[in-house]
Amino acid sequence: MILLVLLLTASAVQTQRVQGQEKNGLCVCEVNSTIWAFPAVKYEKVTQLLQTSEASLHKLQLQVVMTNKELPQLQTRLENVTARLQRFQYLNTHGPYNDLHLRQLREELQELQETISQAHRDRPGAETQKLRTELQKVQTDVEKMYRDDVFNMESVRERLRSLNNRVQNCRTIPEDFRSKGPCFHRIMKNISSPIINKLSPFGKSYISGAWGRDTSTDSQEERYWVQPLVNGHRFGNTIRLYRSFDDFMAGRNHRDESIAPSYSHSEAVQGPGTILHNGVVYYQCYTTAELCSFDLQTKEIRRLKLPNAGVNNKFPYCYYTCSDWTDIDVAADSQGLWVMYATEGNYGNMVLSRVDKEHFNITHTWKTRLFKRSVTNAFMVCGVLYATRYIDQYKEEVFYAFDTATGTEDNMLSMPLEKVSAGVANLHYNPTDMKLYMYNDGYLLAYQAFY
Repeated sequence: MILLVLLLTASAVQTQRVQGQEKNGLCVCEVNSTIWAFPAVKYEKVTQLLQTSEASLHKLQLQVVMTNKELPQLQTRLENVTARLQRFQYLNTHGPYNDLHLRQLREELQELQETISQAHRDRPGAETQKLRTELQKVQTDVEKMYRDDVFNMESVRERLRSLNNRVQNCRTIPEDFRSKGPCFHRIMKNISSPIINKLSPFGKSYISGAWGRDTSTDSQEERYWVQPLVNGHRFGNTIRLYRSFDDFMAGRNHRDESIAPSYSHSEAVQGPGTILHNGVVYYQCYTTAELCSFDLQTKEIRRLKLPNAGVNNKFPYCYYTCSDWTDIDVAADSQGLWVMYATEGNYGNMVLSRVDKEHFNITHTWKTRLFKRSVTNAFMVCGVLYATRYIDQYKEEVFYAFDTATGTEDNMLSMPLEKVSAGVANLHYNPTDMKLYMYNDGYLLAYQAFY
């Protein structure tokens, strides 16, 4: 390449013509030989240019090699991010500004009007009359939205949510719902370090499931139980029962009860949101938005549909990493039986329903502003919904509370909750011994609650 450059340089020089003289029979001429001198300066410049070009080419080649190595990793990360964002895609088409269109507003207003009217008939008073007046104002505002074609969906949605929660508190609720006694202070004060720490009897490989003590304060039995999940930590059909705490800790005298013929049966357990209350197992029915109950004595199974509840990993607990199949969670405290889930109508925020155990139907429903995917788990104490979030592998934090008695929310709590592993499959409260029970990646932990 250098020779080619020199040849090209030399060819660019014009031919010199000179006049000669004859001397002594010879032709003598004077020639300027500097035009044929070797172009040393140009040679050095070309050499430097070539060296620079070679260095740049080598650097570029290294960058290409490194890029080729990193490209699969970048592609994998992109696919992971795309998959994670896909779960939120519904917000793009069903978000707060385009899902709650005017026809749905009218339907919700009509439903809420019927609820308020029923509450006023059951318990007429100043509060129910005030709710009727406020609802009429909302209806007037919605009609104005029709007429003026000016929308503020988020504002109307928040007003409807607030009205709904207030009317729930006006409806017929047992007198002990706002009981004094241990629930007088409403919000918990603190949570102890784990006072029980035991590996699941099924082994560490069963990372998802639930465990605890029968939550009924009327039960005379000190019955403990463990319910593991199989087949991708999703399904279950067996619950292991112990007659006493000593038997549970020693791993003896247990009885395995089959809830369904197989883990793929229509009445099998899906997800870890299981509890045992007064001899009845409550859990999410196999693949459906339904709450199932299995009576250990009569073997009877009942089903309760949860309107519009998201299932099959639509709204799982998902603060740090998603805990699969946790769309529906069940709890029982001194105030009753509860089921927690999320709906598109509430934009993925948590919905809390109170269940009548005798007739097995929903009596009250509260809508919170807590996005279900922003928490790792939730539980009920004295009619108050609590939510936790991930701090690190060995610690959770109770950061949120929603009081069903007042409809107020508090997201400024900070109660630490120690654990032994990252994943929290199930967390629920037992009013019998005032303990929290956690299923923690195959470890069984219990805490004392103070309030």
